[in-house]
Amino acid sequence: MICDQGHYYNLKMIPSGDKNTSELVSSAAQPISVHRAFVYSASAPGLGEFYAGSRMRGLVTAALFIFFTVWFARMLFVILSEIVSQIFGSLNGIAPFVLPHVPFFSMGVYFFGFYFIWLWAMISAVDAATEQRQRNGEPPQASVAWAVAISWLCPGSGQVYTGSRRYGYLLFAAYLLGLLAMVPAYIQLFHSISDLAGSGQLTPNDPFAVINIVHRLMARVNLSFGKLAQASVKYFAIAATLGALRQGLLEADTRWSKPSAAYGAALFGLGWLCPGSGQLLQKRFTLGWYFLAGYIGSTFLVGFLLHFDFITVPTADLLGWLPVAIKLSAMVAAPLWMLKEGKKEKLGPLVKY
Repeated sequence: MICDQGHYYNLKMIPSGDKNTSELVSSAAQPISVHRAFVYSASAPGLGEFYAGSRMRGLVTAALFIFFTVWFARMLFVILSEIVSQIFGSLNGIAPFVLPHVPFFSMGVYFFGFYFIWLWAMISAVDAATEQRQRNGEPPQASVAWAVAISWLCPGSGQVYTGSRRYGYLLFAAYLLGLLAMVPAYIQLFHSISDLAGSGQLTPNDPFAVINIVHRLMARVNLSFGKLAQASVKYFAIAATLGALRQGLLEADTRWSKPSAAYGAALFGLGWLCPGSGQLLQKRFTLGWYFLAGYIGSTFLVGFLLHFDFITVPTADLLGWLPVAIKLSAMVAAPLWMLKEGKKEKLGPLVKY
């Protein structure tokens, strides 16, 4: 029981799975939750910052998000209406299908503004809530599940969540640069489809040929530098967040090394989401980073070979199984190591006896 300026507080520590948090039950105010602020901002940009105490910042974020959303939706509606009209016109034999002119620059600006404000709202809410908890003298929150969700939706937010504020904003900027680097690939995709449609190669008479053409074009987009860079930043952000937790607030947590069906399934799933993350949670940091580096490096290698036409798309599809094999190895290796450690603990007393 703590008395402060006439208010009485009950301070109790609440252990909860992989969380390290305290709840302050008070008649005056409840503690700020970083998790709640993040959910609020992901659902309604600006609301999380408002909840965390940064009301003016929250209002500005909400106003900008509404502006970009309305204008992007309006422009998208006009373009889709023209495309649908062209499709029905070609089906009725009135005119050949030709993709309408698309204002790429304006559309890209509005989409980037819309997406940037949504991402900014999340990392800003996490930053504001973390700062408010520090100001109030509350301990930091630490949860593996929340850290993964925060880093996956908004790379860089996980680093802010674990206390590396500057590092988090650098990763956030790198993720946005990856998004910008994807623009040329998607413009090229649109022009290629437009040219094929204008030349009559995309006809409904041979759907398998159309699927094959679209697959070849999409393969080049998915293996473009911007796409791979953006995905790599996201993987790195998740891995770095988990590594920071296991070397900091959750350093003494041993549940990721003891046999458990629930934690084994979680390790398997995390290995699919981010190769090497299971090993990082088990404090096998070198192996975890090797898995991640192997996965990212192999995907960049395939993309490089395809971009400079050293290989064809079918060959790239075949070589694409290399990063898949690395990911599957990381997924399976973590639960197997957990079972192996459990057997060692059981056999330990027998060996001594």
